Amino acid sequence: MDVMMNPEEVEVTFEPILGAATFQVEGYMVHGQFRGESLTPFFYDDDVPLEYQLDIAKRMERLAAEQLRDETQFVTFRCRSEWILDQGGEAFLAPLRELNFPLHRIYVTLQGTDLVDVSRLSRVVQYYRSSGVKVALDFAESTSIEDIMTVAPEMLLVDLATMVEKKTLSVTYPQMLQTMEYIASRLGAPLLYKSIDHLGQLRYAWRHGGRYYMGGLLGQGDATPPREAKGMSVLTQEVPSFFLHDQERIKRLYELEFELHKQIHDLVQSGKWSRDKKDEWLLHIAPKLEGTFVRYYLTDQTGFQTSANVYQAQSNWTVDNTYRGYNWSFRPYFIRTMAAMDVRGRGYLSEDYRDFSSNEVTRTFSYPLPDGMFLFADLSEEFLYQNRLLD
Repeated sequence: MDVMMNPEEVEVTFEPILGAATFQVEGYMVHGQFRGESLTPFFYDDDVPLEYQLDIAKRMERLAAEQLRDETQFVTFRCRSEWILDQGGEAFLAPLRELNFPLHRIYVTLQGTDLVDVSRLSRVVQYYRSSGVKVALDFAESTSIEDIMTVAPEMLLVDLATMVEKKTLSVTYPQMLQTMEYIASRLGAPLLYKSIDHLGQLRYAWRHGGRYYMGGLLGQGDATPPREAKGMSVLTQEVPSFFLHDQERIKRLYELEFELHKQIHDLVQSGKWSRDKKDEWLLHIAPKLEGTFVRYYLTDQTGFQTSANVYQAQSNWTVDNTYRGYNWSFRPYFIRTMAAMDVRGRGYLSEDYRDFSSNEVTRTFSYPLPDGMFLFADLSEEFLYQNRLLD
């Protein structure tokens, strides 16, 4: 009631959004306050009529637009999907049109977990797009993929607030955010990582496709739009170290690939390889590479497994015939791996992934053998960690 009766006491603050390419303040997220308290509870209180919420949101737009009209940065306004369904989206845009604010600088930011009537909403989004207004989707990581693809936002916001420290992440959290990275690339939409409060989160955002960053580490909201933020110096200082760290890790991977190729090549050249004794050959090489690989198998060039699985169990090497004759060409990486070995003429080390049977992180080394056979060998997770090849 206080907010509705005293709208003139509503104020706005501007949280800086920094660009990964420029290290500059490239945008602002507008936040509303009433007597020093956030207006978020007001906007999500079911007892507050939507028309009152919309009136306060429009007041925030006017206040922000008056300060930002002559700037060049983009601006994100938080918006409930019910608000832009009113009058076909025009009600929310009215204050900006009245002030002749350049609409191409606007991101209307919807909360992905609060979407309603998505099919109708997508039509309003298309109308906004034709007017130059862009739509962003907040909490994208908690939004259904179907809703994301239906709305097709021009920017995805990912919340890193749950990422306290890298080692406390759940098993699924990195994969979930990697899915966001993939979806963003398919949509051609930049990723904005928010709630960045420590360097571990910033490094994660940098490594996983973040075009924009915001959070306490980079700069707090202010009543005046900040043209500079402490995050500018943070990015200048930290991003080069991120780059050098990852460059060294990738160099180690290339060196490992070369070394594994040499080791397998020497074992093949030793004269023990036999097309007719595939399982015996795998049992021959496994102890010689103890501590590096945990599983071996062979396929032909079309993906049919021609050997048993030879794997380590309780310090012994065991033969498992379960998968003999299976065809693995349906796996997304298989064709790419075979093409890489064919063009490069040597072994190939895959990206890291989580094995479905052991649930451990691994990489697979592949090697072209004589007689049209191909070796696939899975590296142990312990080996990868010991050699600083996983982060």
